[in-house]
Amino acid sequence: MTEVTAGPDQGKGYRNGAITVLALVMIAFHLAAASPFWLAPNLVLRAAHALMAVIVILLLMPAARHRAGVFVDVVLGGLAVVSLGYAVLFEPSIVVRPPWTQDATPVEVFVALSALVVVLEATRRALGMAIVWLCLIFIAYAFVGPDLRFVSWLRPLAHGGVGLSEFVDQMYFSFEGIFGTALGVSAEYIFLFVMFGAVLQVAGGGDFFITITRAMTGQTRGGPAKIAVVASGLMGMMSGSSVANVATTGSLTIPMMLKLGYPRRFAGAVEAIASTGGQITPPIMGAAAFLMAAILGIPYLEVVAAALLPAVLFYVALLLAVHLASLKLDLKPLAKAEAGSTRRVLASGWTFLIPVVLLVTLMLQGYSPGYSAFFGVLAAIVVPYLRPSTFIGWRQLVAGVRLGVEGAAVVAVACASAGIIVGIVQISGLGFKFSSVVTGFAGGSLDVALVLAMIAAFIFGMGMPTTAAYIVQATLVAPALTKLGADPLAAHMFVFYYAVLGQITPPLAVAAYAAAPIAGEKASRVGWTAFLIGLPIYIVPFMFVSNTVLLTPEGSLDLIYTLGRSVLAVGALSAVVIGWLFGARLSIVARAGLVGTAILMVHPGGWTSLTGLVLLAGVYGLQRRSLHMKESLSQ
Repeated sequence: MTEVTAGPDQGKGYRNGAITVLALVMIAFHLAAASPFWLAPNLVLRAAHALMAVIVILLLMPAARHRAGVFVDVVLGGLAVVSLGYAVLFEPSIVVRPPWTQDATPVEVFVALSALVVVLEATRRALGMAIVWLCLIFIAYAFVGPDLRFVSWLRPLAHGGVGLSEFVDQMYFSFEGIFGTALGVSAEYIFLFVMFGAVLQVAGGGDFFITITRAMTGQTRGGPAKIAVVASGLMGMMSGSSVANVATTGSLTIPMMLKLGYPRRFAGAVEAIASTGGQITPPIMGAAAFLMAAILGIPYLEVVAAALLPAVLFYVALLLAVHLASLKLDLKPLAKAEAGSTRRVLASGWTFLIPVVLLVTLMLQGYSPGYSAFFGVLAAIVVPYLRPSTFIGWRQLVAGVRLGVEGAAVVAVACASAGIIVGIVQISGLGFKFSSVVTGFAGGSLDVALVLAMIAAFIFGMGMPTTAAYIVQATLVAPALTKLGADPLAAHMFVFYYAVLGQITPPLAVAAYAAAPIAGEKASRVGWTAFLIGLPIYIVPFMFVSNTVLLTPEGSLDLIYTLGRSVLAVGALSAVVIGWLFGARLSIVARAGLVGTAILMVHPGGWTSLTGLVLLAGVYGLQRRSLHMKESLSQ
């Protein structure tokens, strides 16, 4: 008897229906948990959040379209219900269980290991093997750590060993493993903020932001590229995903840039960088920003305030690069009719600003991010029905809910997997050991440690989403920087910033790779172009670590002075990358002078700043001379 295999669409309808139903259940559950009417126990919220996210991933990305694949998915789904549902059902006894004082029973070992299996499998399907391999390496480290003392170069990382019962307690029966801080932030905050962005986008808010940006910037030099920068920043701070942002705004902005005359790799690179920057753009930022607030134990608004000026420097560097490129290529602005009227666009879609204003106002009033997002999501759902011109059908609204749930599920399984790493780091003492190793390599120098931390950020973040990359670095790298004298908030902002920049850093520049097909260019070319254009942005973290006033934007002369130096530094490097400044191409000597200016402006000091200004004046003189010579030859 031959095996019956499913056709390409067989079972797809059932899966889609199940995902839609689960998406509605999931948003209802999280809205109820965030509302003022129900205080959900932490473990119940986190375990239920993980369970629903795993089931969504299994349905969304099935093992295979034949009988064996269906059987695998059914078994994994059953394991997920049993293992993660166990925590929901037995929450009262689990939360009072004393850690590491009793042997785990066979049932407890089974549910804990089953939870690990389903979480890692869901992560593999959603994000690939990078984070899974990292988790497996850390799990192996937990058990073989004592044997590392026999290997001389690994001896500093050896530990006393972790037994099976200890491992099970840490991974499952505590808030320091799968159900740790990362998953808690995902369940309490990130889910609702992702839903907020998805519902607002499907309702028409995304088109509104792009249209208003086009009207505001379209008639300037290089208008379409500036549209991409501003619109992608606005959308990126709501979606929290560089790749998703590229796919949505890039489908509109990249063709506009190509039409104006920008090279294909430049258009794709600009969109990738702008979309990536949305994750560090207040007030909403990316998912990892909520984790930073939880890990540091500070209000989220403090993280928002700290991110404000670094985000300004990010977009100043990119906008300047775009502007200089438009001058170099002699590109013209959009026609007035094509750009549109700002007043008319605002009049037709101002209601889409209501959810954003409400969300920001509530956070500024001191309400928690989850509470603020609760009302923000409700407002995003209601806003389309305030005017006939923005009215949407219920199917479109449900599609927005499903889109948000699919994105949030990916973040949830990444956070659960990252919790495995964090739990092992804590139980083995690896955090302290790793900090000592980094400190030793750096020779006690914070500057050297920052360079090592940047390299580690790219290695740990390679192929990983920002959230997972940040958690790993916050656990291992940030403590080392703090130990060497860096401000804790600055240290965490440093690793967060580079976790974000990993999205445009080759060889796995995922945001650039998402932009390449839209631009019709090779992914590697777009990736390396994004890296080169973004080079000025890579120095921003070094600036705010050495000048922490950039993280506390309170009006002062020191802040004005530091911000001015920082703008000159990123501006000088943007000019170097583009090769154009003061109306003429830059010579090698002029570029060297600008690099020197940037270096001198990074570190505080009156004499260094003055020397940097002298170099900049010298470059200006060289450029004016070059321009005069060109004009003389043309006459």
